[in-house]
Amino acid sequence: MKRYNPDKMSKAELDGMGAEAEKVTFENARPLTADSRRALARAASKAGRPRIGAGAKRINITVEQTLLSKADAYARRHGLTRAAVVAEGLKKIVAA
Repeated sequence: MKRYNPDKMSKAELDGMGAEAEKVTFENARPLTADSRRALARAASKAGRPRIGAGAKRINITVEQTLLSKADAYARRHGLTRAAVVAEGLKKIVAA
């Protein structure tokens, strides 16, 4: 699919493209090509972080302040996030 930069096109070229676009109707439209379908799917796909496992769920929990401070210090020492420390702790408890 060729891309055009309208900033680098002359007025005549822009007018020509506009005239071509106005000719497209439901009756003379063609099905999408494989490349067009892929481009449309990429544009429609939800952006964001990649899914891990079955996906993530945001939760709200209450933790005693001293325990939270210790968890944050542990996370900093080991290059982890708070969420990763909580997740690892849950995995160990559930596995036991």
